[in-house]
Formats: sequence, structure tokens, C-alpha cells
Amino acid sequence: MKNETLIITRTFDAPRELVFNAFSNVEALNAWWGPVQMKNTVISLDFKVGGIFHYKMEGHGQINYARFLFTEINPFSKLVFKLAFVDEELNIIPPPFPIKFPMEILYDFNFSETNKKTTLTMTAIPVNGTAEEIEGFIGLNDSMQQGFGASLNNLETYLSNMSTHP
Repeated sequence: MKNETLIITRTFDAPRELVFNAFSNVEALNAWWGPVQMKNTVISLDFKVGGIFHYKMEGHGQINYARFLFTEINPFSKLVFKLAFVDEELNIIPPPFPIKFPMEILYDFNFSETNKKTTLTMTAIPVNGTAEEIEGFIGLNDSMQQGFGASLNNLETYLSNMSTHP
């Protein structure tokens, strides 16, 4: 079986605190998080261990919901959560695409700073997926790299605007 871990690293020209905070408030998340071809709206954000970030994605005649369940928050250095597609009431549902895919993915974001530049390293692994679901996750690796890359481009724009208009 191929490697079932997705790793993405990006360096931003912004201090670690600013990058980390872009994950912790509604205004920031509405500005940059999610698929770029969709309109993304934060429904609720409870940024604490055990808290949930619930959001809606609209586009192409579809409405989908997802959530993060925060499992670890170390301010400015680490953020860990389980991501799942959900319904409006936060019940976990199968992903809205025709590929077998794990019901939950564990994301681990690490933030490090050198010379006021922040390197974000994201690791994603399936949670309790069947062999077929894990193969689906691996098969979508390139697509997920592109999708997260586009979201991180949006984050870069957001951070640039924040540093020029604090």
C-alpha cells in the first residue's frame, strides 16, 4: 500500500502568531478557508480543545457541510483536529463525492517561525478507514495537494492584507 499520509509545507511572510490566529477567528476563516470554487461560510466556531468549527460550502448547485473537532491546541505552535463531512446538525455523513473515502481525517498543523516568516507543515492521515477508503484517500492526494494549495494561496493573500492593514 502507498503512503497514506498527506504532507504539505508552506512558508508565509508573516509572524507565527498572525498565521496561527487565521485559524482561530470567524472573520479570518470566512476570508480564506475551504475550496476556492465554493462560497464558504462559518456557521459556528468554538476554538478550544473539544470545540467545533462548523462550516458550509456552497457552489455548483450543491451545499455541503463540514466540521473540525479540535483535539489539541498549543497557541502559535500546533493545531490538531479531525475533519469530517457533516449535515446541518453536525452528524457525520459520507463525503459528497463518488469515491470511497474515510469518514474522518486527522489533521496536524505545526507552525514554526524563523526571521518573522512562518513555516506551516500540515499532515493528514485517515482515521479508522477501511482499506478501500484509505486507497480513495491516497488516490485523491494530488487533488488534495492542489485544493489545499489554493486555500493556502488565499491564506497568503489574507495574511498580506493583515500585515499591510493591521
